[in-house]
Amino acid sequence: MAKFTSTKQQTCGIALGGIGTGSVELFPDGEFHQFQIYNTPRWATCCRENKVDDGEGHTGDLSFWVRTEIEGEAPIVRKLGQKTDPDEFTYRMYAWNKPVEEIAFDGRFPVCDLDYRDPALPIKLSLRAVSPFVPHDADASGTPGFYLTFQVKNPTDKPIKVSLLGRSLGAFLNPEGRQSRVVAQDGRVALLSSSQGTASDHGSLCLSVEGDGETTCIGGDYHRFLREYVAASEFGISQESFLFGFRESGRLPDTPSNSLSPFSAPDPTDRPAPEVLANLSDEEIATRYLRICYFASAKSLLRRIRHIIPGFPNDRSEKEAFLRCYYRQMGRMECEKENAFGAGALCHTLTLPAGGECEVRFVYSWYFPHHFSESGEEMGHYYEKFFQNAFEVTQDLAENRLDRKAATFADLLFDTTLPEAYPECWSSQLSTLVKCSWWLRDGKFGIWEGLGYCGFHTTDITYHASFGLLALFPSLQLRQMEMGAAFQREDGRVHHFFTPDLYHTDWGFDRVDMNPQFVLMVCRDYLFTGDEGYLDRMYTPVVRAVESIALLDQNGDGLPDTDTGRNTYDAWHLSGTPCYISILWLAALKAGTLLADRRGDTKNRKKWSALLSRGRRSLEKLLWNGEYYDLWRTDDATDGCLMTDQLDGEWFLRMIGLDGNLPDRRVRRVLSTIWRHNYTPETGLVNASCPEGHTTTLYTHQNCQAEAEWTGIGYAFAALLLIEGKQKDALTAVETVNRSQARFGHYWDHWECGYRYSRPLSSWSTLHAALGLGVDAPKQSLTLRPVIRPTAKKSFRAPICTPEGIGTAEFTAGVCTIRCTEGSFPLSALRLPADDWTSVTLDGSPVDFTLDGDTLRFATPVTVGAGAILQIFHS
Repeated sequence: MAKFTSTKQQTCGIALGGIGTGSVELFPDGEFHQFQIYNTPRWATCCRENKVDDGEGHTGDLSFWVRTEIEGEAPIVRKLGQKTDPDEFTYRMYAWNKPVEEIAFDGRFPVCDLDYRDPALPIKLSLRAVSPFVPHDADASGTPGFYLTFQVKNPTDKPIKVSLLGRSLGAFLNPEGRQSRVVAQDGRVALLSSSQGTASDHGSLCLSVEGDGETTCIGGDYHRFLREYVAASEFGISQESFLFGFRESGRLPDTPSNSLSPFSAPDPTDRPAPEVLANLSDEEIATRYLRICYFASAKSLLRRIRHIIPGFPNDRSEKEAFLRCYYRQMGRMECEKENAFGAGALCHTLTLPAGGECEVRFVYSWYFPHHFSESGEEMGHYYEKFFQNAFEVTQDLAENRLDRKAATFADLLFDTTLPEAYPECWSSQLSTLVKCSWWLRDGKFGIWEGLGYCGFHTTDITYHASFGLLALFPSLQLRQMEMGAAFQREDGRVHHFFTPDLYHTDWGFDRVDMNPQFVLMVCRDYLFTGDEGYLDRMYTPVVRAVESIALLDQNGDGLPDTDTGRNTYDAWHLSGTPCYISILWLAALKAGTLLADRRGDTKNRKKWSALLSRGRRSLEKLLWNGEYYDLWRTDDATDGCLMTDQLDGEWFLRMIGLDGNLPDRRVRRVLSTIWRHNYTPETGLVNASCPEGHTTTLYTHQNCQAEAEWTGIGYAFAALLLIEGKQKDALTAVETVNRSQARFGHYWDHWECGYRYSRPLSSWSTLHAALGLGVDAPKQSLTLRPVIRPTAKKSFRAPICTPEGIGTAEFTAGVCTIRCTEGSFPLSALRLPADDWTSVTLDGSPVDFTLDGDTLRFATPVTVGAGAILQIFHS
């Protein structure tokens, strides 16, 4: 029996909550971890020290149990999580309170599905946890809470009594002015805990439940009672916990709902000593007795005594004795922790008939408005615009059922013929948008570079990380871009990151890759949204950004060659003319030329176009070595290192549907060389190597970043492999990242410079690559050129997500089908793989078009609205 096989457990999970609201993580162990909802330092402020309150100490604050009972048999109780720390409950002494034997966890953000498996349980039990993540509805997606829906099935031929118990301790709530209240409304029962004050941890929590059964509750009591403590008095010594009564009856000692008198912590000064109690009147003793019987912890003590002494207390002396007993326990429970009172629980009980099934839905929400910057200024949260406390949040979530829309989106992401590694990387990284975002009271929005590390809206990270944000919540991406543009320096240099809040930036303006990245992002954002106002506001910053980098070309060859050392690889010094910077610069010139053309800026269009042509020629002459582009070159030195990210600018152009500056054949050759030298199954895809026959410099040799694997760069590289037809290598690159993260126990938590690093959101670009997606919203043009060509036996299907619409695209041997599930796809032109397209229908009705090469041009603009189907047929 004492033989076990150990594997690495996941020490992270899916972030549950809204965008910019803080979050709670649900781990595969079934426990709720990292309560970063009450303005904790790692999420709410920058980490100045290694050890900060990240909310992990409150694991167990929200917990669930199930109890089943078949008539004539002993009840079965299981904790629906695998944390069994002795400071919570002496599990090993009271073995009936076992953790469920096995949990099958399927995390497909914004949904987590947990299947609880235990041979002792006579039911089938599962949980679906859902964040209110609704693409194209940023306000709804910024709701501070989440859904927990239990599905219960009775596979037996006997009725089974089932009780689901949820406990909310709220141990992180500031104890000042703390109160609890139970509210029954619209078929649901809610437990609201709040504290009054203006500190960052003042606010409110709410746990609610609804279903077809009966709900009982504990409205407010001592934290130790909702865990466990030892009661010692003249009535003996007993182990006390709300779980003993739950095991016995499948219910909680009910608390009156809608009470005008909320639960507050008992006054520790109003606790007479035994000799004082003895001198109180019978009426005062009776009043005090009735007052304490309001608390479940007192009812639990009474339940035990009454098993032996029926009708207890029968007279004044017994009431006085019980007061002495309970006052002593109150003192013990208060001494064990500062925030001793205010915990609560909800229990939903029903009887399932043979073969029956039911759904019990909990909602957990919060409201902590006092979010401060390091300067002491209160920044607040955007969700204050809609709610005044956590109960209002719960009402909104319960009534609007955002979980249904969120689950529909989760299903859409996995509705693809691509290998599962792809939707897994899209889905898993989207969790970072909830985990790492700020959305302040005044509307400012930003994403941590790494949770609690560096800063927000880091230009060189947003560049890789913002494809999914733009597609799903375009207003937030445009908002943070304009926020950054406001801090552009007079010389045209753009900001590095915001710190310590969204009102100040650092001094990292010297990073030479950020200006080209800024230009590329503005171009992409404009093309995908068609927002002319955005381009109007951002065009002057674009011009200044281009002109600033143009000054770094001292020899006039069209490429930067001066002050090019600082970049996103901030521990890796570059010199002279670097390939990474040069190719990025040329991509920015292409994007800038397009924007100048759309703005009617002929002067800059011609100037930048000429500079682009000159720079392309110089790139080949100066840096091409016959296999790849050298890392950098000066007048008297060359670093021949092979950099994985050298084609970064080409990646971006192709991901937004533009042709690259380099021929596809050249790009494929470089990709093959990088894959051959920089990837192994053991190391993954490292950032650089120096192939045999080439020489590098001391700056590069065994550099900590050159030899590292950056998963955000790996996903972007995979996307470039994919769009260039290297499907096998692309899939291997994605699978390697996914497997490595799982092996380290951090499947959702990637590291580069900080936890939950945001660069791996570049995984979304593999969806662009798979579709061959291009959007030119101002011209109502959509490009779909999937990398997998359909055959008679094999189709291609993948989700389409643009700032205007969401749906799927499917290619079979004879037809392309575009389905819209949300929003719309307005189309004047549709670019598809070159073929003999013969007819088009919208919901079965013919659509007139002309075929111009690989582009279908519609006689009248077509709008594929929600629920509509556009089909394009070929012979």
